[in-house]
Amino acid sequence: MRRIFILLAVLCAAVRPVAAQDITINGLADFRLIAPPSDTSHLEGGYGKFRWGDGRGSPVIPDLAALALRVAATVTPDLRIVAQFRYDPKQKTALDMLEAYVRYRPVSTSNWRWSVRGGAFFPPVSLENSGVGWTPEWTLTPSAINSWVGEELRVIGAEGTLEWRGEVDRFEFVAAAFGVNDGAGESIDDYGWTLNDRAIGLFDHIRTPNPGGPPTYNYQFRQLDHAVGWYAGVNWERPDLGRISFLRYDNGADPSAHDDYEFGWRTSFWSLGWSTEIGPVTILAQGLTGTTSIAPSPSFVSRTDFWSYFVLAGIERGTWRFAVRFDQFATSETSPSPPPRSDEHGIAGTAAATWSPLKWLSLTGEVAAIDSARSQRALIGKAPHTTAVQAQLALRLRF
Repeated sequence: MRRIFILLAVLCAAVRPVAAQDITINGLADFRLIAPPSDTSHLEGGYGKFRWGDGRGSPVIPDLAALALRVAATVTPDLRIVAQFRYDPKQKTALDMLEAYVRYRPVSTSNWRWSVRGGAFFPPVSLENSGVGWTPEWTLTPSAINSWVGEELRVIGAEGTLEWRGEVDRFEFVAAAFGVNDGAGESIDDYGWTLNDRAIGLFDHIRTPNPGGPPTYNYQFRQLDHAVGWYAGVNWERPDLGRISFLRYDNGADPSAHDDYEFGWRTSFWSLGWSTEIGPVTILAQGLTGTTSIAPSPSFVSRTDFWSYFVLAGIERGTWRFAVRFDQFATSETSPSPPPRSDEHGIAGTAAATWSPLKWLSLTGEVAAIDSARSQRALIGKAPHTTAVQAQLALRLRF
């Protein structure tokens, strides 16, 4: 955590001299009416798969989903500083930072172009989350894949990109080295895949399942060893095909390392994504498969395999935007611990409609349903199989 503070101090010092330069500020205020499911949300210590749910069958409730701010400062035509903040009283600190980085991309007059960025930022996995506050563009709730990325993954390090632009094809090669994310993977072992639009801030923590007991937490952003994590990928884009993205990620954590708060979770995965347009319809499709493991002692090694994929179709008609998405996901644990295992499998469907009469105003209705089975639900006296539905109406103000 100390490295994060040092990083932020350096970024703040870098921002100070650019006060008179080009600064762009974008904001989002997101107000919701929610009809939550009956299960207790994983954010409240339960095994619920959605962001909301207190286990008491609450009726429709109003809530502030997010107040987010994105600040981008252009120091020179080549140098740019970006930071995203979010206010949420349910976070560990009400005002938190989602990412903050410096990017250097020199102007190029050839087919080749390169850039580097350093700081704290999301890995280039998501096809959905490009809005202020790392929000998805087509729905209120991101896919299971990108819900997990927002909860557990953050790059605190440096990334380099090399781009080749042809007359038709465009290739992009990306690689990064990072640290301070040795806790990533614990939550997908603890409660599995979720549909949740609340990305974790750099100073936040994630509650672990402990129904009826005192709150306990996971701390994702910690460095427990001297190893360096990495990812590398390639993107291919052409007008008649769309964009194909391929990435290999490995946080490099030592599964036997630990401190007073957290163990090292060695997490790695492959990701393959495709985005295209077929007539007026936008298609997003992505699959991710990986493992996370922990080895507190030579006699205790626990491994969880996980995978998920989704397909989203969206269409715009004037001031309206419609989207539907299908998710499927699973986890499987191999561990010396007694049953029940943290095994699960499930499917989810999401439908959303957005009306934007003004550039700064939108109204979105969304219904999402999950049908899943998780063995650990037996620990709280419930059947492993459950079906949950969450409905939301969001009023969003942008500037």
